[in-house]
Amino acid sequence: MLDITSGGTPGPQIADELLLLDNNVYGSVADAPPLQDIAESFVLKGWRARRSSWTDFEVECEWVRIELQQTSDGVLFSGIVDPARLDDLGAVLTAFDLRFSMELWSTDRTELLRELRS
Repeated sequence: MLDITSGGTPGPQIADELLLLDNNVYGSVADAPPLQDIAESFVLKGWRARRSSWTDFEVECEWVRIELQQTSDGVLFSGIVDPARLDDLGAVLTAFDLRFSMELWSTDRTELLRELRS
């Protein structure tokens, strides 16, 4: 088991220009393994991860930062993704054998731009 602390693991951080966006991606993972296992999967792929609370994790690379939250039904996530890379985020979740659904919203959060499901 990896030691993921609030200080974070080594790894790339989201690009500064993407930090100017508000949250634009929201999703869920059904029948998810423990959140620690999911966060570790991201770290093993070269992403940065940190504990954002006692139970939640934040994972990121140059083009995305999402918060992972455990619920009784699975995992919820939200954050910022480069809109051109939504399919890449889906590919990462698919590579982890996770069943997911996610939505990409406009920057003002008034228009659903895309939906993606595995």
